[in-house]
This record gives sequence, structure tokens and C-alpha cells, in this order.
Amino acid sequence: MSALEVENEVVIFDMGVHMEKLIELNSEKLDYTQLSTEKLKALGVLPNDTILNGKNVIAIVISHGHLDHVNAIPKLAEKYNCPIIGTPYTIKIIENILRDHGKKKLLDNLVAIEYGDLAEISKKIQIELVRTTHSIPEPSLIVVHTKEGIATIAYDYKLDNTPVFGEKPDYKRIKEIGKEGVKLHLSECVHVADETRTPSEEIAKHLMKDSIDRAYEGNTSVFVTTFASHIARLTGIIEANQNRRKIVFLGRSLDNYTRPAKELNLIDLSDITIEGRPKGVTKVLSDVEKNPTQYLVVCTGNQGEPNSVLSRISNKQYTFNFRKEDQVIFSSTVIPSPLNRASRYTLERNLKSQGVRIIKDVHVSGHAMREDHRDLIRMLNPTHIIPCHGETERLANFASLAEEEGYVLGSTVHILTNGRYIDLK
Repeated sequence: MSALEVENEVVIFDMGVHMEKLIELNSEKLDYTQLSTEKLKALGVLPNDTILNGKNVIAIVISHGHLDHVNAIPKLAEKYNCPIIGTPYTIKIIENILRDHGKKKLLDNLVAIEYGDLAEISKKIQIELVRTTHSIPEPSLIVVHTKEGIATIAYDYKLDNTPVFGEKPDYKRIKEIGKEGVKLHLSECVHVADETRTPSEEIAKHLMKDSIDRAYEGNTSVFVTTFASHIARLTGIIEANQNRRKIVFLGRSLDNYTRPAKELNLIDLSDITIEGRPKGVTKVLSDVEKNPTQYLVVCTGNQGEPNSVLSRISNKQYTFNFRKEDQVIFSSTVIPSPLNRASRYTLERNLKSQGVRIIKDVHVSGHAMREDHRDLIRMLNPTHIIPCHGETERLANFASLAEEEGYVLGSTVHILTNGRYIDLK
């Protein structure tokens, strides 16, 4: 979560949670929806927005629908009581989250805009969303037009020229914005240390097809687990199946993310069974166990989350028994945090003890790598850069990239810590 103030008007960009802290809550059997905002701030789950107390916040603009960018909205947005702006799919995700939290009053604040629309939120500030690519539908480069210049916010993105569905980034508009004059650029920096460009999702599609083709050669059940929000990846799995097996989606988050995608015609789920409730999951797994070669099971659990379907199967919370040589395809990499690594280790150990064959890393990242960031910097040519969405080492890595491009640390590229601000007036 970041904020920009222009002449006493503040716009907030994204309103997410610290995912590792949220997972820690779940492991301690604490309910995020029931804990107070102040308690969640103290635990480090929510952003500490104290710096905005007394400020005139006129809009909240969301770049995309991942939980680390939207899940604080039910806890923090009420006190600002302003429009919450995003693309149609992003707004659908937020709508579902607000309903789950019983925050129906905030539904009236949701505003969906299309790429290229210009939302005038005050006489001084206009918001534009520009098409990028990521591991979720309809991610945006946020563009803030002000009298003092343009600010651009890139949370999270990649430059994918052959996406599985949808169009490649709107390079034409991005370059136009660069020529108009960008005063400030804020950027994620998750993979800035990787000295390459991020491979296309088209690569992951081919990897998935090969993995499923090989898995079907055996007389076994086949499970695939991936990020529930990765609609392009789910589309690739469906296409790789080629109608050879009945596909079932199991897990609440799969239901939460695919339902709005289906409503907006972003994915065809007409022949697919989706179950998010434990009773429904139990019934489907019973059918799969009776006819293992007739099903392709897509389920939650790629990070080893304790409450996910795959983890519950592996530790016998669900009464499904893997057979020796059954296969589990992990269409993801482990998010590099100690808690995630430990959870995945436990999951893999349980699966291997049951004779399961594990196929890992059938995946490409949804985050820009170093040369993608360099390309975007050159297209936008901003006066100032602030790296965000990373710990100090990543922020410093982005700053070193900026220095390679002629920026000066402390003068035109700035490293900030949480709760700090910089005046660029």
C-alpha cells in the first residue's frame, strides 16, 4: 500500500496484507475476519496507515486482484469512504471479499473502469489504467495525471508478448505516457535481481501440456496444483487435458477466483465441476478414488498451505488414499519465505511417504525481472524512481539498476521504509 499526495489530495494505491503474516495467523487458528484492525496492524498483517490520519483521501486505486494487494480493503477502506477503482475483474474480486467480510456498505464505493478510460477523481487528479500482463487477469499500470506531472505505479507486472489469453502490454500507450513526462515511477522489485527477462506464459502452457501428456501415460490419478488466481494457467491446464479426462477444481480459493472470471467470460468452465466446500470436496474425491484414470484434479495447495485441499489429502484429513505412482504436478514455485518452505517440505514429505510421484516447477513467473524493469524505465523515462514491494535487499537491487540507467541514489532514486514519506515538490 502506497499513497501520493498532491496539493492536499491523497490517492492510495493498493491495500493489501502481508501474506506470510496472514499464513501465520491461520496456522495459529486465528480468524482474520474477526480480529480488529488495530490488532492486525500490531501483528504486521495490515499496513500501518497512521501517516494518513487527518489526510484528505479522495480515491483508492487497485492495480490487480491478488490478496497482497486487496485483502486489507475490508479492514481499512471504511474510514476513507472514497471510490475504490480498478478493472472489472479486479472489482469483482474485491466485491466477493467485501461480501465475505460482511462489508456490503463498501460495495457502493466500487468503480470499474476499462483500460484507457480516464477517471476524473478531482479537478487536480485523473486516473488511467494501462494494460500490462501478470499472473491474474486485467492487471494495470496505474497512471496518475496531475498538474505537477504524471506518476506511474507498476504493482505487479511482467512484459509478456505472447500471453495465453488477452493482449500483450499496451506499449504504444506506455511510450506515449513517457513522452508526456513522468515525474515519479513506483515499481515492484520481486525479481529485480534475476538478470534476464521473464519468460512468457506461453512457455508454461507448453510445459503443462508435456507434463500432463506424460502423466496420462500411466494408469494413475493425476493432480495439478497452482495459484487459484492464475486464470491463464488454469486455461492452459484445461487445454492440455484435451477432453481426455473429467476436470474437477477443488478448493475455496479456486471457486472465489474462477467465478468472477466465468462471469466476465474470461474462462470457459462449462464442463468443469468446481467444489469449494468440504462436503463437496469429500464427495468428488470419493468419485476420483473409485475411477482414478477418469479424472484430472486441479486443487489448492501449491505452497503447502495447511488448510488447502492437497495438504488435507496428504495428512488424511480427507479420506482419499493416493496409490503408489499417482502423480502431483506443482505448477508453481515456492514463494521464498521460511513459513512457505516449511509448509511445502511437510506436504512433499507426506506425499512421498505415500508413493506419490512429484513433478515440480512447471511454471514461469508473473513478475518482471531485471531487464523487463530496465525496458519499462526506458519507456517511461521518469524523473524520480521509488522501488517498493520488497525487503531492503530488493529495494537496493532496484536502486542499483536505476543507477545503471543514470539515476542518482538519494537524488532521483529513493529507498524508503514503511511509514516514511518523501517530498518531491
